[in-house]
Amino acid sequence: MTEFTLRHPLDCTPKRHWELFFDPEWTRTLIIEGLGFFTCDVHPVRQETGKRHRDMEVTPKLDVPAAVAKIIGPKLGYTERATFDEATEAWTYRHILNVLTEKVLMGGVVTIEPVGDDRCVRVAKMSVEVKIFGVGGLVEKAAEKNMRDGWDRSAQWINRWLADHPETPSE
Repeated sequence: MTEFTLRHPLDCTPKRHWELFFDPEWTRTLIIEGLGFFTCDVHPVRQETGKRHRDMEVTPKLDVPAAVAKIIGPKLGYTERATFDEATEAWTYRHILNVLTEKVLMGGVVTIEPVGDDRCVRVAKMSVEVKIFGVGGLVEKAAEKNMRDGWDRSAQWINRWLADHPETPSE
């Protein structure tokens, strides 16, 4: 299993981050335009006491070695099943792949740390485990690379978007 943590400074408050994050159209735009995924279907948020649940189905563009591409096939997609705990403000998710569903386990926890009055840091603790004899490590490395690249690109896109859409005093 591979575990790693990414920290990305964002040019907004934690409150604004979560407001944007739960806007399905903004999330879809981030995934399609910001990350270049083929598809993104954001399901409606389901609310229960102290928790928000959201599923999302996506088809990413991947950068993987030929050996990994042969294992996962041409159209890898996944469903993200996630829960936001309103008390801890932690987003916990897992990705359920449309191939090798029982052999590839991916997920993580995202939190936001305030920095000053108008900035924050997104902290993403992630893990990937691949249970395929002989090539599991190769697939894990490819998955980690794609996760790191995607989260880095998302932070860059978010900060560009925030610069183009400054928060108004009424927000």
